[in-house]
Amino acid sequence: MSSTKKPSSQKRAAKERQDNRTLNRIYYVFLLGLAAECYLILAYRGFAFGNIGSTLAWNKFLNVAMWVGLALLAAGAGAAVWKKKDRKLRTIMTWAAGVGAFFFVSSWVMTRFFTNGLGVTAMCVLVPILAVLALIYLLYQHECTVSTVILGGAMFSVWLRGATVHSDYWRVPVIAGCVLVVLGLAAAMFLADKARRDGGKLWKFPVFSPECDYRILYGVLAAAAAGVLLVIIFPAISYYLMWVLGVLLFAELVYYTTKLM
Repeated sequence: MSSTKKPSSQKRAAKERQDNRTLNRIYYVFLLGLAAECYLILAYRGFAFGNIGSTLAWNKFLNVAMWVGLALLAAGAGAAVWKKKDRKLRTIMTWAAGVGAFFFVSSWVMTRFFTNGLGVTAMCVLVPILAVLALIYLLYQHECTVSTVILGGAMFSVWLRGATVHSDYWRVPVIAGCVLVVLGLAAAMFLADKARRDGGKLWKFPVFSPECDYRILYGVLAAAAAGVLLVIIFPAISYYLMWVLGVLLFAELVYYTTKLM
């Protein structure tokens, strides 16, 4: 009797350890996202819309932070690869590389797109989006993250096409970008089908769970491609397409939430 109970208790303990690791990662992602947003708000007030003295001081700080972040990114990534067998050190250096990437990218964007605070505003919007996607990746199946990114990207493409329909400068580049999005979705459909035939793996790397319902994934890809194609031809319906894609995004998240229960 003891021999039959031991494996089940070991599995339960392993599952609890895995759940604890996931909760810790969620906690860290939430705190880092909050800290990053607070930092960007300070930059928004002091750099983009501060007085001359604070703007110059922030400009010097951001230029230093950009190169320090690049060095931290390179050192963290290199150490994580070099010490990949040391799990604890690899985790620490991976987080360090992520922090370095944030300071490098955010500093570059904020200093290069200074006019009207465009760079700071873009980072203030981008950080919460990435934090939410990271939380979805940790909480849900990988296919949920993929579907969310696809529908979110399609919504952004539809909005951008509608917002630039009367722009002489941006209209053609946005149309070309939407065409590339459709081609990318077609490539994603091919890769999703390849993963289905290989048991959820691409080139031996697991990307989807064994329980993945590929019909949902194919439907998301088809709906996103149809929405972007329609807005290329009929930009006037962009507002309505955004609502349709938003409802699909909500339904997709509800579906994957019910699968966790």
